[in-house]
Amino acid sequence: MHEISVVDNLIKILEKICEENKAKKVIKINLRINPYSCLDEENLNFIFSSITKENEILRKARIFIKKDLSPFEREYIIENIEMEV
Repeated sequence: MHEISVVDNLIKILEKICEENKAKKVIKINLRINPYSCLDEENLNFIFSSITKENEILRKARIFIKKDLSPFEREYIIENIEMEV
């Protein structure tokens, strides 16, 4: 259930960024996560693709995770977003 809320928040952020940048397509989302986070790349991508399958801009995007070394960071941080404008 937790991963669904993370994906939901991520989609809201992406939609705002895409609107501001007039993006045609999001290709890649790089997240840095806390080493103790329970977030899983495969599950996040499954949930993300299920929710965005009707969204032309987001539907083919993939989420990539890199574990951070600091346990004091937030659970996840968007490092960068690769998009086509």
